[in-house]
Amino acid sequence: MRRTTLISALIACIAMAAVMAPSAMAKGGGTTRTIALKGSVSFPNATGKAVSKVNGSERELEVDVQHIRSLAGKRVNVVVNGHIIATPTVNGLGHFTVNRNTGLGQTVPTIKAGSTVRVRTLGGTQVAGGTF
Repeated sequence: MRRTTLISALIACIAMAAVMAPSAMAKGGGTTRTIALKGSVSFPNATGKAVSKVNGSERELEVDVQHIRSLAGKRVNVVVNGHIIATPTVNGLGHFTVNRNTGLGQTVPTIKAGSTVRVRTLGGTQVAGGTF
């Protein structure tokens, strides 16, 4: 009889832990927002995305653009809410990725509904853009 009680208590504890685990993970998971970046009239084949992640006080922003081979080897400006946050070089395949994270001591703009992401040539021509 004692063994049955012990096994029942153990099963109840495991079931309780299984129920509590997802809620703990949901609290610490933070918020992720993703938008598509669409090519401009000057660069209609450009595609990409911007991903904003917030987890407590840590913020991360990733901007990824591809299909801009005509800009290979050139630098472009990544502009968020009207401020240049990076000036990466487009690789030989016509692609670049910018990643900023406050956890690494980098400056990351606050992203909210209506925040804009634009990629422009150094001369100011828009390559791609989108809005959160």
